[in-house]
Amino acid sequence: MSTYTPPPSNPPTRKHSLHYILSPTELARDAPDVPNVASPTSAHRALPDTHTPQHANGNSKDKGKNSNGAIKPKCTPRPALGGLPKEVLAAIAINLVVDDEGNGQRPSRMMALLYTCKAIYSKLKFDNNPVLYNRLFRATFDLGALIRRTQWMFDVKTDIPGTSKKTELFANPRSWATEYRDRWSLRNRMRDCVRYDKLNLDCIDTDLWALWFLWTENDKKNFKFLYEECLFYQWIMVNYKDDMLSDSLKTGYPRDTPVKALGIWLAMISGSDLYGERTPAEVDEKIFLLRPYAFACFKYEMMYADWKYRKLPLCKPGCTDHPVISSYTAQYNRFGHSHRRAPPHFVLGAYLCYMRILERQPGRIGMKAGSSTVFLDEAGTGVFTVNHLMPSVYHDPEWQRNTVCQDPHTSPGLPPLTFLGRLEGFWRGRLLFFDFDAYRQMLAGNMPAVYTGTFATHAAEAEIRETVIQVREEDVGGKGSLLNAGFADEEREEEQERIRTGYGHKVLTGDDLKKADPPGYTKEILLSGRVRSSWGWSRVRGRVRSWDGLVQISLGNSTPHPLGQWIWRGYIHTGGYLIGRWRDTYTPESQFGYEGPLGMVRAGDMYYPSHFPKSMAASTGTTKLDFGPDGGTQGPGPGQIHNRMPRSQIPKSPMSHTSASSGSRESSDDPMEGRKRRVADDALPPRKRRDSERPGSRASRDSNSRDMWEMRPNSRGSRRDSDSRSGSMSERPRAGSRSE
Repeated sequence: MSTYTPPPSNPPTRKHSLHYILSPTELARDAPDVPNVASPTSAHRALPDTHTPQHANGNSKDKGKNSNGAIKPKCTPRPALGGLPKEVLAAIAINLVVDDEGNGQRPSRMMALLYTCKAIYSKLKFDNNPVLYNRLFRATFDLGALIRRTQWMFDVKTDIPGTSKKTELFANPRSWATEYRDRWSLRNRMRDCVRYDKLNLDCIDTDLWALWFLWTENDKKNFKFLYEECLFYQWIMVNYKDDMLSDSLKTGYPRDTPVKALGIWLAMISGSDLYGERTPAEVDEKIFLLRPYAFACFKYEMMYADWKYRKLPLCKPGCTDHPVISSYTAQYNRFGHSHRRAPPHFVLGAYLCYMRILERQPGRIGMKAGSSTVFLDEAGTGVFTVNHLMPSVYHDPEWQRNTVCQDPHTSPGLPPLTFLGRLEGFWRGRLLFFDFDAYRQMLAGNMPAVYTGTFATHAAEAEIRETVIQVREEDVGGKGSLLNAGFADEEREEEQERIRTGYGHKVLTGDDLKKADPPGYTKEILLSGRVRSSWGWSRVRGRVRSWDGLVQISLGNSTPHPLGQWIWRGYIHTGGYLIGRWRDTYTPESQFGYEGPLGMVRAGDMYYPSHFPKSMAASTGTTKLDFGPDGGTQGPGPGQIHNRMPRSQIPKSPMSHTSASSGSRESSDDPMEGRKRRVADDALPPRKRRDSERPGSRASRDSNSRDMWEMRPNSRGSRRDSDSRSGSMSERPRAGSRSE
């Protein structure tokens, strides 16, 4: 007895027929087979009976039946493709553009469908079908950071320009469609730049902002778009050549612009700062253009608001007396809306880039031989050698700061505990000390000194502890001097314990950190700990300005080589870097002091080398300088003494001086002149700030230029002890010299 054997089933295949996409159960029944792809019904389709008798007129005996007597299925007529609803046509277009894994490809894949007929084009074009391009955006680009950051703006109740339309971001598909079109237009412009090896300056501001958002929102899809479609790594070299390198050849100090700031941070985020070093000549070019940014600290701003302001914002919400700062902003378009925004500061990216090239090219950097210190267990691998792409969540704190800290007058700033837990731990890093006399000549107007002066690197490691306190709003920032990070002048071991117990305020831990503050109170992060370097051990006192996360750390006299007190100021940047400047405390805060770059990396963060020690106890320390029998050595660099420059050789400043507490007067060749006038200066009322001088603006630093060796009373009008911090910089100990 024979048994029925069912026909073999076809393996699952992707359906290429448009009829099957529209209706896999009805219309696909009569769809023509695609070559090499089995039709879903072809295996079960009955063969036509070629022996059926015909009538004289050629018709079958029974039109509605086949040879077996079964009724033939009635065929449904195929609809015209142009007559389909636009939702159905959009589904077809998405199937053409999005691959099997759900990743969007080039929109040109639907060009054949788009130009089939006018009816289809009308239903799928951008203006008539924004939902289609909204769905293509979500399939092509990363969404996690967009959703997370928009929710953060709702959580902190931001009320700043550009965020009032945040509710439209997810509600209006046309906004997403516009951004989708703009990003592919960006891709075309970048490819043109690579093809012609020339930067397109017409849309450079908007393009750089769009790239910054793409990189800081990258989780995987954005990188594929940037690497394969935009040819980013070829384009960044064109940008480096036409913008950064060409501007460094002009007369005077190179400019600090939003375009440069976005360019250098894009290079750091993408890891392309390593490019442009194929030959020794290219290395020398990069060092040449970065030196002014690294060492002319008085020329370039690095903070969102001046470090003198302890409590920000300066004005109440709704204040319109001060125009929005616009000297460092660049316009950009995002999701169909136009905004202006200041990017992260260029000079901080330049510090990080310079320290990285310093470790890669130590023989061509211009360091003074025998004047630098390194870690004993460095073994040829530097602190800043690690670099790789980061998920978007690591970019969130910098995006938040850049969003709510644009204007010190009206921007709401960050929540008080944004950087809680980001400072506690073991840190390693470097400080760069520029030649003291060359730095003094730069302040006097001798610009070539920035290229001819030597410098030294100073390795340091720190162990920092955080303490959260609840403080009255008027007491934020402390009552002490800014040069002591707001603490008292007494720098003793007892101060460390006072900080850990709240410094007279309530210490918050556990669930208390999440509770709302009573009216008139807020939270603040205090810092304590110790630092070890070639000078010995120093105690640490510091705090975090909650408005923008500015870290201020005061270092006491080191033991066994007491080489003066210092203050560090900087920001926790993407990847966990602490980037900023060190500064002397002998010069009043109202004047330009002796300062230079610093960079630190915390153990356990993603950029910290894995083979380095994870704690102070496990570290072997740094190399030591030869301080000689009297505690000093000759030559420039940290921990070394210079022969004092004769008074006749001290360069005269071309600019007049304006003291923080006196009227304007001509400068004097005598470096002691400031000390002689102190009694008269103290009797004068403080000079009122000009209405045109904006706190926090880049231009305000130029109007405050003074000789760093001429001493003035501090901004509060108090007199300093002439044996400790007052006096000219030509008389006080240099960086690294022994204190009297």
